[in-house]
Amino acid sequence: MAETLPASAILQPVMALVLWTFVMWVWLYATRIPAIRRLRVKMPPTQTKEAFNAQLPPEVRWKADNYNHLLEQPVLFYAVALTLAVLGA
Repeated sequence: MAETLPASAILQPVMALVLWTFVMWVWLYATRIPAIRRLRVKMPPTQTKEAFNAQLPPEVRWKADNYNHLLEQPVLFYAVALTLAVLGA
C-alpha cells in the first residue's frame, strides 16, 4: 500500500513559492520606486502599462515582469497542491 505524506510535506513547495513571491515583491519596489523618483517618471492615470514601462530601464522592468509571472503562472500549482493537502493525497 502506498504511504501518504503529511499535508505539511505538500505545502512546503507552496510556502517556498509564496516566500519567493514576497522576496520579488520587496525587490521590485526597492528598485522601482527609487527609479521612478530618479527619472521623474510621469504617471498620468490614462497612461498604458506599456507607456509606463517604456520610461523605466530594463534592469528595473525585469523585476516587475518576474513578479507578474509569479502571480500569473503558479495558480494551477497552488490549486493542485492545496487540493492534495486537503485530500491527504
